[in-house]
Amino acid sequence: MSEEQVKQEKKIYQQIMKGTAVFGGSQMINMLANVIKGKFTAIFLGASGMGVSSLLGSALSPFQQFFTFSLPVAGVRDIASQQDEDSKARSMLIFRRVLYALAFLGMITMALSSTLLSQSTFGNNEYSLWFVGMSVALLFFILTAAENTILQGYRHLKAYAMTSVVGSVCGLLITVPLYWMYGIGGIVPSMMILSFVTFVFSRYFTSRIGIKSVSLSWRETLSGSRTMLMMGGAMMLAGLLGALSTYFTNTFIRSYGNMSDIGLYNAATIVTIQCTTLVFSSMSADYYPHLSELLEYKDRMQKFVQKEGEVVLLVMAPLISLLILFSAVIVRVLLTSEFDSIIPLLRLIALSFMGRAFCFPLDYVCLAKGDKSFFFWVDGVWTNIKTFLLCVCGYYFFGLIGLGYAMLANAFIDIIVSAVLNKKRYQVSYNSHYLKMFMYLLLVNVLVLGASYIHTPFLSYSLMLFLVVAICIVSLIQIFTRIRGKHIQTYKTKP
Repeated sequence: MSEEQVKQEKKIYQQIMKGTAVFGGSQMINMLANVIKGKFTAIFLGASGMGVSSLLGSALSPFQQFFTFSLPVAGVRDIASQQDEDSKARSMLIFRRVLYALAFLGMITMALSSTLLSQSTFGNNEYSLWFVGMSVALLFFILTAAENTILQGYRHLKAYAMTSVVGSVCGLLITVPLYWMYGIGGIVPSMMILSFVTFVFSRYFTSRIGIKSVSLSWRETLSGSRTMLMMGGAMMLAGLLGALSTYFTNTFIRSYGNMSDIGLYNAATIVTIQCTTLVFSSMSADYYPHLSELLEYKDRMQKFVQKEGEVVLLVMAPLISLLILFSAVIVRVLLTSEFDSIIPLLRLIALSFMGRAFCFPLDYVCLAKGDKSFFFWVDGVWTNIKTFLLCVCGYYFFGLIGLGYAMLANAFIDIIVSAVLNKKRYQVSYNSHYLKMFMYLLLVNVLVLGASYIHTPFLSYSLMLFLVVAICIVSLIQIFTRIRGKHIQTYKTKP
Protein backbone atom coordinates (compact mmCIF):
# COMPACT_ATOMS: atom_id res chain seq x y z
CA MET A 1 0.00 0.00 0.00
CA SER A 2 1.44 3.39 -1.05
CA GLU A 3 2.17 6.20 1.38
CA GLU A 4 -0.69 8.26 -0.09
CA GLN A 5 -3.14 5.40 0.45
CA VAL A 6 -1.92 5.02 4.01
CA LYS A 7 -2.62 8.71 4.62
CA GLN A 8 -6.11 8.39 3.17
CA GLU A 9 -6.86 5.33 5.30
CA LYS A 10 -5.60 7.09 8.42
CA LYS A 11 -7.69 10.16 7.58
CA ILE A 12 -10.87 8.06 7.48
CA TYR A 13 -10.23 6.72 10.99
CA GLN A 14 -9.40 10.20 12.27
CA GLN A 15 -12.60 11.60 10.76
CA ILE A 16 -14.67 8.84 12.38
CA MET A 17 -13.10 9.48 15.77
CA LYS A 18 -13.48 13.26 15.41
CA GLY A 19 -17.19 12.95 14.69
CA THR A 20 -17.57 10.56 17.61
CA ALA A 21 -15.69 12.88 19.95
CA VAL A 22 -17.81 15.92 19.04
CA PHE A 23 -21.06 14.19 19.88
CA GLY A 24 -19.59 11.87 22.51
CA GLY A 25 -18.96 14.67 25.00
CA SER A 26 -22.59 15.71 24.93
CA GLN A 27 -23.67 12.10 25.26
CA MET A 28 -21.60 11.78 28.43
CA ILE A 29 -23.58 14.65 29.92
CA ASN A 30 -26.81 13.08 28.68
CA MET A 31 -25.91 9.76 30.24
CA LEU A 32 -25.09 11.38 33.58
CA ALA A 33 -28.38 13.29 33.55
CA ASN A 34 -30.30 10.14 32.65
CA VAL A 35 -28.51 8.18 35.37
CA ILE A 36 -29.58 10.69 38.01
CA LYS A 37 -33.10 10.89 36.59
CA GLY A 38 -33.39 7.10 36.45
CA LYS A 39 -32.29 6.81 40.07
CA PHE A 40 -34.92 9.25 41.31
CA THR A 41 -37.54 7.69 39.03
CA ALA A 42 -36.91 4.32 40.62
CA ILE A 43 -37.13 5.86 44.11
CA PHE A 44 -40.28 7.93 43.55
CA LEU A 45 -42.19 5.58 41.22
CA GLY A 46 -40.90 2.09 42.04
CA ALA A 47 -41.20 -0.91 39.71
CA SER A 48 -44.98 -0.53 39.25
CA GLY A 49 -44.67 3.19 38.50
CA MET A 50 -41.95 2.47 35.95
CA GLY A 51 -44.31 -0.09 34.43
CA VAL A 52 -46.99 2.61 34.03
CA SER A 53 -44.42 4.94 32.49
CA SER A 54 -43.37 2.18 30.06
CA LEU A 55 -46.98 1.56 29.04
CA LEU A 56 -47.53 5.27 28.38
CA GLY A 57 -44.31 5.46 26.39
CA SER A 58 -45.18 2.40 24.32
CA ALA A 59 -48.63 3.89 23.62
CA LEU A 60 -47.10 7.22 22.54
CA SER A 61 -44.45 5.61 20.34
CA PRO A 62 -46.77 4.33 17.56
CA PHE A 63 -48.27 7.84 17.17
CA GLN A 64 -44.80 9.35 17.07
CA GLN A 65 -43.68 6.78 14.50
CA PHE A 66 -46.78 7.25 12.36
CA PHE A 67 -46.97 11.03 12.32
CA THR A 68 -43.27 11.65 11.84
CA PHE A 69 -43.68 9.33 8.85
CA SER A 70 -39.98 8.51 9.45
CA LEU A 71 -39.23 11.75 7.63
CA PRO A 72 -36.35 12.67 10.00
CA VAL A 73 -34.27 9.77 8.67
CA ALA A 74 -35.29 10.40 5.06
CA GLY A 75 -34.77 14.14 5.61
CA VAL A 76 -31.16 13.72 6.77
CA ARG A 77 -30.42 11.77 3.60
CA ASP A 78 -32.15 14.30 1.31
CA ILE A 79 -30.51 17.35 2.88
CA ALA A 80 -27.01 15.84 3.26
CA SER A 81 -26.90 14.41 -0.28
CA GLN A 82 -27.48 17.82 -1.94
CA GLN A 83 -24.34 19.35 -3.41
CA ASP A 84 -25.18 23.09 -3.35
CA GLU A 85 -26.73 25.50 -0.86
CA ASP A 86 -29.84 26.25 -2.93
CA SER A 87 -30.70 22.56 -3.17
CA LYS A 88 -30.04 22.02 0.54
CA ALA A 89 -32.26 24.97 1.50
CA ARG A 90 -35.01 23.72 -0.81
CA SER A 91 -34.90 20.21 0.67
CA MET A 92 -34.89 21.67 4.18
CA LEU A 93 -37.96 23.85 3.57
CA ILE A 94 -39.92 20.97 2.02
CA PHE A 95 -39.03 18.71 4.92
CA ARG A 96 -39.92 21.26 7.60
CA ARG A 97 -43.29 22.17 6.09
CA VAL A 98 -44.41 18.57 5.68
CA LEU A 99 -43.33 17.44 9.15
CA TYR A 100 -44.86 20.46 10.88
CA ALA A 101 -48.20 19.69 9.21
CA LEU A 102 -47.98 16.05 10.31
CA ALA A 103 -47.17 17.13 13.88
CA PHE A 104 -50.41 19.09 14.28
CA LEU A 105 -52.40 16.32 12.64
CA GLY A 106 -50.89 13.82 15.07
CA MET A 107 -51.80 15.94 18.10
CA ILE A 108 -55.44 16.18 17.01
CA THR A 109 -55.70 12.46 16.24
CA MET A 110 -54.22 11.36 19.57
CA ALA A 111 -56.43 13.72 21.56
CA LEU A 112 -59.55 12.38 19.82
CA SER A 113 -58.41 8.80 20.51
CA SER A 114 -57.73 9.37 24.23
CA THR A 115 -60.65 7.31 25.55
CA LEU A 116 -59.86 4.36 23.30
CA LEU A 117 -56.18 4.52 24.29
CA SER A 118 -57.02 4.54 27.99
CA GLN A 119 -59.28 1.53 27.58
CA SER A 120 -56.80 -0.51 25.52
CA THR A 121 -53.77 0.38 27.67
CA PHE A 122 -55.15 0.26 31.22
CA GLY A 123 -58.48 -1.53 30.77
CA ASN A 124 -60.59 1.49 31.84
CA ASN A 125 -61.41 5.10 30.88
CA GLU A 126 -59.85 6.78 33.92
CA TYR A 127 -56.69 7.86 32.13
CA SER A 128 -58.25 9.61 29.10
CA LEU A 129 -57.00 13.05 30.18
CA TRP A 130 -53.48 11.66 30.42
CA PHE A 131 -53.55 10.83 26.73
CA VAL A 132 -54.94 14.28 25.87
CA GLY A 133 -51.93 15.76 27.66
CA MET A 134 -49.62 13.36 25.86
CA SER A 135 -50.99 14.62 22.53
CA VAL A 136 -49.44 18.02 23.32
CA ALA A 137 -46.15 16.34 24.13
CA LEU A 138 -46.42 14.46 20.84
CA LEU A 139 -46.72 17.73 18.92
CA PHE A 140 -43.53 19.24 20.34
CA PHE A 141 -41.56 15.98 20.20
CA ILE A 142 -42.22 15.84 16.44
CA LEU A 143 -41.40 19.53 15.94
CA THR A 144 -38.14 19.01 17.85
CA ALA A 145 -37.30 16.03 15.63
CA ALA A 146 -37.76 18.27 12.59
CA GLU A 147 -35.31 20.88 13.86
CA ASN A 148 -32.74 18.28 14.94
CA THR A 149 -32.91 16.66 11.51
CA ILE A 150 -32.03 19.98 9.89
CA LEU A 151 -29.01 20.33 12.16
CA GLN A 152 -27.84 16.81 11.36
CA GLY A 153 -28.45 17.17 7.63
CA TYR A 154 -26.31 20.30 7.55
CA ARG A 155 -23.75 18.43 9.72
CA HIS A 156 -23.80 21.10 12.43
CA LEU A 157 -22.80 18.50 14.98
CA LYS A 158 -21.95 20.89 17.80
CA ALA A 159 -25.39 22.51 17.69
CA TYR A 160 -27.05 19.11 17.29
CA ALA A 161 -25.12 17.86 20.30
CA MET A 162 -26.10 20.92 22.32
CA THR A 163 -29.82 20.31 21.75
CA SER A 164 -29.49 16.81 23.17
CA VAL A 165 -27.66 18.18 26.22
CA VAL A 166 -30.41 20.74 26.80
CA GLY A 167 -33.05 18.03 26.50
CA SER A 168 -31.35 15.74 29.03
CA VAL A 169 -30.63 18.47 31.58
CA CYS A 170 -34.14 19.90 31.29
CA GLY A 171 -35.54 16.40 31.59
CA LEU A 172 -33.70 15.99 34.87
CA LEU A 173 -34.70 19.39 36.27
CA ILE A 174 -38.35 19.01 35.24
CA THR A 175 -39.03 15.32 35.82
CA VAL A 176 -37.52 14.75 39.26
CA PRO A 177 -39.45 17.51 41.11
CA LEU A 178 -42.73 16.47 39.45
CA TYR A 179 -42.20 12.79 40.31
CA TRP A 180 -41.34 13.80 43.89
CA MET A 181 -44.47 15.96 44.30
CA TYR A 182 -47.04 13.97 42.31
CA GLY A 183 -45.61 10.46 41.88
CA ILE A 184 -47.22 8.67 38.92
CA GLY A 185 -49.42 11.73 38.35
CA GLY A 186 -46.31 13.71 37.36
CA ILE A 187 -45.42 11.51 34.37
CA VAL A 188 -47.59 13.23 31.75
CA PRO A 189 -47.01 16.86 32.91
CA SER A 190 -43.24 16.26 32.83
CA MET A 191 -43.50 14.97 29.25
CA MET A 192 -45.50 18.02 28.18
CA ILE A 193 -43.13 20.58 29.71
CA LEU A 194 -40.00 18.78 28.54
CA SER A 195 -41.20 18.48 24.94
CA PHE A 196 -41.94 22.23 24.75
CA VAL A 197 -38.64 23.33 26.28
CA THR A 198 -36.53 21.11 24.01
CA PHE A 199 -38.39 22.39 20.94
CA VAL A 200 -37.68 26.02 21.84
CA PHE A 201 -33.96 25.34 22.15
CA SER A 202 -33.70 23.22 19.00
CA ARG A 203 -35.51 25.89 16.98
CA TYR A 204 -33.10 28.49 18.34
CA PHE A 205 -30.07 26.51 17.15
CA THR A 206 -31.45 25.95 13.64
CA SER A 207 -32.15 29.67 13.32
CA ARG A 208 -28.41 30.28 13.73
CA ILE A 209 -27.27 28.01 10.87
CA GLY A 210 -27.64 30.72 8.26
CA ILE A 211 -29.73 28.69 5.84
CA LYS A 212 -30.15 30.33 2.44
CA SER A 213 -33.64 31.77 1.90
CA VAL A 214 -35.68 30.13 -0.85
CA SER A 215 -39.25 30.59 -2.02
CA LEU A 216 -41.53 27.61 -2.62
CA SER A 217 -45.27 27.36 -3.14
CA TRP A 218 -47.24 24.65 -1.37
CA ARG A 219 -47.78 22.93 -4.72
CA GLU A 220 -44.01 22.81 -5.23
CA THR A 221 -43.63 21.59 -1.67
CA LEU A 222 -45.99 18.66 -2.22
CA SER A 223 -44.38 17.82 -5.56
CA GLY A 224 -40.86 17.97 -4.12
CA SER A 225 -41.77 15.88 -1.08
CA ARG A 226 -42.90 12.85 -3.10
CA THR A 227 -39.60 10.94 -2.97
CA MET A 228 -39.09 11.81 0.68
CA LEU A 229 -42.62 10.69 1.55
CA MET A 230 -42.25 7.38 -0.29
CA MET A 231 -39.07 6.54 1.61
CA GLY A 232 -40.51 7.90 4.84
CA GLY A 233 -43.71 5.89 4.36
CA ALA A 234 -41.82 2.61 4.12
CA MET A 235 -39.74 3.52 7.15
CA MET A 236 -42.79 4.72 9.06
CA LEU A 237 -44.56 1.42 8.59
CA ALA A 238 -41.44 -0.43 9.69
CA GLY A 239 -41.08 1.82 12.74
CA LEU A 240 -44.77 1.45 13.54
CA LEU A 241 -44.38 -2.32 13.53
CA GLY A 242 -41.47 -1.92 15.95
CA ALA A 243 -43.50 0.26 18.29
CA LEU A 244 -46.43 -2.13 18.14
CA SER A 245 -44.08 -5.04 18.81
CA THR A 246 -42.87 -3.32 22.00
CA TYR A 247 -46.43 -2.43 22.98
CA PHE A 248 -47.74 -5.97 22.50
CA THR A 249 -44.72 -7.42 24.28
CA ASN A 250 -45.47 -5.21 27.30
CA THR A 251 -49.15 -6.11 27.25
CA PHE A 252 -48.31 -9.84 26.96
CA ILE A 253 -46.05 -9.59 30.00
CA ARG A 254 -48.82 -7.75 31.87
CA SER A 255 -51.36 -10.45 30.93
CA TYR A 256 -49.23 -13.50 31.74
CA GLY A 257 -47.15 -11.92 34.48
CA ASN A 258 -47.58 -8.62 36.30
CA MET A 259 -46.91 -4.90 36.07
CA SER A 260 -43.69 -5.26 38.06
CA ASP A 261 -42.21 -7.59 35.44
CA ILE A 262 -42.81 -4.91 32.80
CA GLY A 263 -41.00 -2.41 34.99
CA LEU A 264 -38.11 -4.82 35.66
CA TYR A 265 -37.70 -5.77 31.99
CA ASN A 266 -37.82 -2.16 30.81
CA ALA A 267 -35.46 -1.08 33.58
CA ALA A 268 -32.88 -3.65 32.41
CA THR A 269 -33.33 -2.52 28.81
CA ILE A 270 -33.15 1.17 29.64
CA VAL A 271 -30.01 0.76 31.76
CA THR A 272 -28.27 -1.10 28.95
CA ILE A 273 -29.39 1.38 26.31
CA GLN A 274 -28.29 4.34 28.44
CA CYS A 275 -24.82 2.88 28.75
CA THR A 276 -24.48 2.05 25.03
CA THR A 277 -26.26 5.06 23.51
CA LEU A 278 -23.07 7.06 24.04
CA VAL A 279 -21.37 4.99 21.34
CA PHE A 280 -24.17 4.49 18.82
CA SER A 281 -25.60 8.02 18.97
CA SER A 282 -22.16 9.62 18.82
CA MET A 283 -21.18 7.62 15.75
CA SER A 284 -24.48 7.79 13.86
CA ALA A 285 -24.64 11.59 14.17
CA ASP A 286 -21.92 12.01 11.53
CA TYR A 287 -21.79 8.51 10.00
CA TYR A 288 -25.23 8.56 8.36
CA PRO A 289 -25.02 11.97 6.60
CA HIS A 290 -21.42 11.23 5.56
CA LEU A 291 -22.43 7.83 4.19
CA SER A 292 -25.20 9.54 2.20
CA GLU A 293 -22.58 11.77 0.57
CA LEU A 294 -20.61 8.73 -0.66
CA LEU A 295 -23.42 7.02 -2.60
CA GLU A 296 -21.75 7.59 -5.96
CA TYR A 297 -18.37 6.28 -4.80
CA LYS A 298 -18.67 2.52 -4.24
CA ASP A 299 -15.07 1.85 -3.20
CA ARG A 300 -14.97 4.75 -0.76
CA MET A 301 -18.33 3.72 0.68
CA GLN A 302 -17.12 0.14 1.25
CA LYS A 303 -13.98 1.35 3.00
CA PHE A 304 -15.93 3.79 5.14
CA VAL A 305 -18.38 1.09 6.29
CA GLN A 306 -15.48 -1.27 7.06
CA LYS A 307 -13.62 1.25 9.17
CA GLU A 308 -16.74 2.46 10.94
CA GLY A 309 -17.44 -1.17 11.84
CA GLU A 310 -13.96 -1.62 13.27
CA VAL A 311 -14.18 1.48 15.45
CA VAL A 312 -17.69 0.63 16.68
CA LEU A 313 -16.57 -2.88 17.61
CA LEU A 314 -13.39 -1.75 19.38
CA VAL A 315 -15.36 0.75 21.46
CA MET A 316 -18.40 -1.43 22.17
CA ALA A 317 -16.63 -4.69 23.12
CA PRO A 318 -14.90 -3.31 26.25
CA LEU A 319 -18.00 -1.32 27.18
CA ILE A 320 -20.10 -4.50 27.11
CA SER A 321 -17.56 -6.33 29.27
CA LEU A 322 -17.65 -3.48 31.79
CA LEU A 323 -21.46 -3.64 31.87
CA ILE A 324 -21.32 -7.36 32.66
CA LEU A 325 -18.66 -6.88 35.36
CA PHE A 326 -20.29 -3.95 37.13
CA SER A 327 -23.95 -4.89 36.55
CA ALA A 328 -24.68 -5.24 40.27
CA VAL A 329 -23.11 -1.86 41.04
CA ILE A 330 -24.91 -0.21 38.12
CA VAL A 331 -28.29 -1.48 39.29
CA ARG A 332 -27.70 -0.19 42.83
CA VAL A 333 -26.46 3.19 41.59
CA LEU A 334 -29.03 3.77 38.85
CA LEU A 335 -31.99 2.06 40.50
CA THR A 336 -32.66 0.54 43.94
CA SER A 337 -32.32 -2.81 45.69
CA GLU A 338 -35.85 -3.59 44.47
CA PHE A 339 -34.31 -4.16 41.03
CA ASP A 340 -31.54 -6.60 42.06
CA SER A 341 -33.38 -9.43 40.31
CA ILE A 342 -32.63 -7.91 36.89
CA ILE A 343 -28.84 -8.33 37.21
CA PRO A 344 -28.68 -11.66 35.28
CA LEU A 345 -31.09 -10.25 32.68
CA LEU A 346 -29.03 -7.08 32.30
CA ARG A 347 -25.88 -9.15 31.64
CA LEU A 348 -27.56 -11.16 28.90
CA ILE A 349 -28.96 -8.03 27.24
CA ALA A 350 -25.52 -6.41 27.42
CA LEU A 351 -23.91 -9.36 25.61
CA SER A 352 -26.59 -9.20 22.92
CA PHE A 353 -25.34 -5.71 22.01
CA MET A 354 -22.33 -7.34 20.35
CA GLY A 355 -24.82 -8.16 17.60
CA ARG A 356 -25.92 -4.54 17.50
CA ALA A 357 -22.28 -3.46 17.15
CA PHE A 358 -21.84 -5.83 14.19
CA CYS A 359 -25.01 -4.74 12.38
CA PHE A 360 -24.83 -1.01 13.13
CA PRO A 361 -22.70 0.17 10.15
CA LEU A 362 -24.38 -2.26 7.73
CA ASP A 363 -27.91 -1.23 8.70
CA TYR A 364 -27.32 2.34 7.51
CA VAL A 365 -26.40 1.28 3.96
CA CYS A 366 -29.99 0.66 2.85
CA LEU A 367 -31.03 3.97 4.45
CA ALA A 368 -28.31 5.91 2.65
CA LYS A 369 -29.29 4.26 -0.64
CA GLY A 370 -32.99 4.97 -0.06
CA ASP A 371 -33.90 1.30 -0.54
CA LYS A 372 -37.39 1.49 0.88
CA SER A 373 -38.60 -2.00 -0.05
CA PHE A 374 -35.58 -3.68 1.58
CA PHE A 375 -35.92 -1.61 4.72
CA PHE A 376 -39.63 -2.30 5.08
CA TRP A 377 -39.55 -6.07 4.59
CA VAL A 378 -36.31 -6.77 6.47
CA ASP A 379 -36.08 -4.11 9.19
CA GLY A 380 -39.82 -3.69 9.51
CA VAL A 381 -41.71 -6.91 8.99
CA TRP A 382 -39.08 -9.62 9.52
CA THR A 383 -37.16 -8.02 12.40
CA ASN A 384 -40.17 -7.01 14.49
CA ILE A 385 -42.13 -10.23 14.06
CA LYS A 386 -39.01 -12.21 14.93
CA THR A 387 -38.26 -10.08 18.00
CA PHE A 388 -41.84 -10.23 19.27
CA LEU A 389 -42.09 -14.01 18.88
CA LEU A 390 -38.73 -14.59 20.56
CA CYS A 391 -39.66 -12.35 23.52
CA VAL A 392 -43.08 -13.98 23.93
CA CYS A 393 -41.61 -17.49 23.81
CA GLY A 394 -38.75 -16.55 26.12
CA TYR A 395 -41.04 -15.04 28.75
CA TYR A 396 -43.68 -17.78 28.45
CA PHE A 397 -41.21 -20.64 28.97
CA PHE A 398 -38.52 -19.09 31.19
CA GLY A 399 -40.05 -16.01 32.82
CA LEU A 400 -38.12 -12.76 33.13
CA ILE A 401 -34.70 -14.28 32.38
CA GLY A 402 -36.19 -15.75 29.19
CA LEU A 403 -36.32 -12.22 27.76
CA GLY A 404 -32.52 -12.17 28.02
CA TYR A 405 -32.28 -15.48 26.17
CA ALA A 406 -34.57 -13.99 23.52
CA MET A 407 -32.29 -10.98 23.09
CA LEU A 408 -29.25 -13.23 22.60
CA ALA A 409 -31.03 -15.37 20.01
CA ASN A 410 -32.25 -12.21 18.30
CA ALA A 411 -28.71 -10.81 18.07
CA PHE A 412 -27.31 -14.06 16.65
CA ILE A 413 -29.96 -14.19 13.92
CA ASP A 414 -29.49 -10.49 13.08
CA ILE A 415 -25.75 -10.96 12.55
CA ILE A 416 -26.28 -13.70 9.99
CA VAL A 417 -29.15 -11.99 8.16
CA SER A 418 -27.46 -8.58 8.02
CA ALA A 419 -24.14 -9.95 6.75
CA VAL A 420 -25.73 -12.14 4.06
CA LEU A 421 -28.26 -9.61 2.75
CA ASN A 422 -25.88 -6.63 2.63
CA LYS A 423 -23.31 -8.71 0.76
CA LYS A 424 -25.87 -9.99 -1.74
CA ARG A 425 -27.84 -6.78 -2.32
CA TYR A 426 -25.24 -4.01 -2.01
CA GLN A 427 -21.90 -5.85 -2.29
CA VAL A 428 -20.96 -4.34 1.07
CA SER A 429 -19.29 -6.62 3.60
CA TYR A 430 -16.63 -6.88 6.28
CA ASN A 431 -13.26 -8.41 5.41
CA SER A 432 -11.70 -11.44 7.11
CA HIS A 433 -9.63 -9.22 9.42
CA TYR A 434 -12.78 -7.69 10.90
CA LEU A 435 -14.52 -11.05 11.25
CA LYS A 436 -11.56 -12.53 13.15
CA MET A 437 -11.43 -9.52 15.43
CA PHE A 438 -15.18 -9.78 16.06
CA MET A 439 -14.95 -13.46 16.98
CA TYR A 440 -12.06 -12.86 19.39
CA LEU A 441 -13.81 -9.99 21.17
CA LEU A 442 -17.11 -11.90 21.27
CA LEU A 443 -15.36 -14.90 22.81
CA VAL A 444 -13.83 -12.77 25.55
CA ASN A 445 -17.21 -11.25 26.40
CA VAL A 446 -18.80 -14.71 26.49
CA LEU A 447 -16.09 -15.76 28.94
CA VAL A 448 -16.79 -12.68 31.08
CA LEU A 449 -20.47 -13.62 31.17
CA GLY A 450 -19.59 -17.24 31.96
CA ALA A 451 -17.36 -16.15 34.84
CA SER A 452 -20.30 -14.24 36.36
CA TYR A 453 -22.04 -17.59 36.99
CA ILE A 454 -19.21 -18.92 39.19
CA HIS A 455 -20.64 -19.32 42.70
CA THR A 456 -17.45 -18.24 44.51
CA PRO A 457 -17.62 -14.42 44.46
CA PHE A 458 -13.87 -13.82 44.78
CA LEU A 459 -13.01 -16.22 41.96
CA SER A 460 -15.88 -14.94 39.81
CA TYR A 461 -14.99 -11.25 40.04
CA SER A 462 -11.23 -11.87 39.83
CA LEU A 463 -11.62 -13.76 36.56
CA MET A 464 -14.07 -11.19 35.17
CA LEU A 465 -11.75 -8.33 36.11
CA PHE A 466 -8.76 -10.00 34.43
CA LEU A 467 -10.70 -10.51 31.19
CA VAL A 468 -12.15 -6.99 31.23
CA VAL A 469 -8.73 -5.38 31.73
CA ALA A 470 -7.34 -7.49 28.89
CA ILE A 471 -10.09 -6.56 26.42
CA CYS A 472 -9.85 -2.87 27.33
CA ILE A 473 -6.06 -2.80 26.79
CA VAL A 474 -6.27 -4.63 23.45
CA SER A 475 -9.09 -2.39 22.20
CA LEU A 476 -7.27 0.82 23.15
CA ILE A 477 -4.08 -0.35 21.41
CA GLN A 478 -6.02 -1.22 18.26
CA ILE A 479 -7.81 2.15 18.23
CA PHE A 480 -4.61 4.17 18.60
CA THR A 481 -2.77 2.15 15.94
CA ARG A 482 -5.62 2.91 13.51
CA ILE A 483 -5.59 6.61 14.28
CA ARG A 484 -1.81 6.69 13.71
CA GLY A 485 -2.04 4.47 10.61
CA LYS A 486 0.44 1.85 11.84
CA HIS A 487 -1.78 -1.17 11.21
CA ILE A 488 -2.70 -0.39 7.62
CA GLN A 489 0.18 -2.22 5.99
CA THR A 490 -0.77 -5.49 7.71
CA TYR A 491 -3.95 -6.10 5.69
CA LYS A 492 -5.82 -4.78 2.68
CA THR A 493 -9.44 -3.70 2.72
CA LYS A 494 -11.53 -5.46 0.08
CA PRO A 495 -13.00 -3.07 -2.49
